[in-house]
Amino acid sequence: MSTGAQKKWAGLGAGLIAVLAGLMVWLSGRADGPTGEPRAPVAASDGAGTSGGPRDTPAPAPAPVAKGPPPENMLRAVPCELDSLVEEYRQGKGSPAWRRYVMEQLRGILENLPPEQLWAKVEAEKDPEVLEALTALWVMRFNLTGERGVLERVLDKAGRETDPGRKAVMVRALRASDEPTSEVLAMAESTRQAYRQWVKDPAPEVREAVVGNLTEEAARNFGRFQGVAEQAVALAAEAGDPKTAAGLLSASSLEAARTPAVNSVRQLLQESEHPEVRAAAAKALGTVAVGESERTMKALTERFATESDREVRAAILEGIARLGLSGAEPVLRQLKGVDPGMDGEIDTWLSLLASQPQTWNLLLRDKQALEHGRGQKG
Repeated sequence: MSTGAQKKWAGLGAGLIAVLAGLMVWLSGRADGPTGEPRAPVAASDGAGTSGGPRDTPAPAPAPVAKGPPPENMLRAVPCELDSLVEEYRQGKGSPAWRRYVMEQLRGILENLPPEQLWAKVEAEKDPEVLEALTALWVMRFNLTGERGVLERVLDKAGRETDPGRKAVMVRALRASDEPTSEVLAMAESTRQAYRQWVKDPAPEVREAVVGNLTEEAARNFGRFQGVAEQAVALAAEAGDPKTAAGLLSASSLEAARTPAVNSVRQLLQESEHPEVRAAAAKALGTVAVGESERTMKALTERFATESDREVRAAILEGIARLGLSGAEPVLRQLKGVDPGMDGEIDTWLSLLASQPQTWNLLLRDKQALEHGRGQKG
């Protein structure tokens, strides 16, 4: 066969092979169905196909999902968030920072916490520190709702509490209120007696809690809450314990107090039988408003002449210096010689006032620095 004939037959063979290959591809596509999805595999019988070779074992069908009840361990009780946080607070006794953190977490759940669930915790708690935290959290509900019943529950439980330590922490917990509770409680007949009863409580820790509350409340407005100042004076006048009365007189400035309250402090200066109360009253009178300054200056100078206690006389000089600042110099000079033993104290004040301090805080700072220097030399 010639070379040309060989090439012709080779070309025909290649074309025939291409046609057969295309036909097989077309037949395979039809076998998959009209959607082009592959057919499900046919299970092999006895592991052999028609060609005698083994077929691939098809993948097993997925097991049906059971729809019965969940396992018992999935239904176990989950601890209440309040319970767990309270226990964390209890265990954090040695770490104030951790307790502050836990308290922030408790504040975070307060708004969505059922009130009765929280109050049940307050009623059941015996540890004073944990009780204070829980009661403070309860008082914060007053900040959210403004309902006086929130505070009334605290007063009721405090009245039933027989342990002085737990009673004191419940009084202290009222500081969690955004509004001064000494003023809020005094506005309603049903609650106005609370502080008046606590200030006479036989337990010193309860009375100290009262003083602490008034001091903290006054500090929120630089001592210029009228209601807090007047409440502090009223409670001081009723307190039978001189330390408590003196603490209340020192709790707040009288700058915002009205005339009846100022008159009450002047009366304590003149009539109290306790030197520490008279001294606290003298210092408090140094904070009165301008409208009360003239009468108050007269009361201080008159009392200086008749006062027998040295500490009270020193407090009167401080009250005069604070009340008048640079304008107090003539008054102080007139008092020299009334009690020769106090002339050195008067000279100290005159020396400090000569620098014409702009504020009482600057004057007091210089006075304390001077006294500290003298103590170092001594």
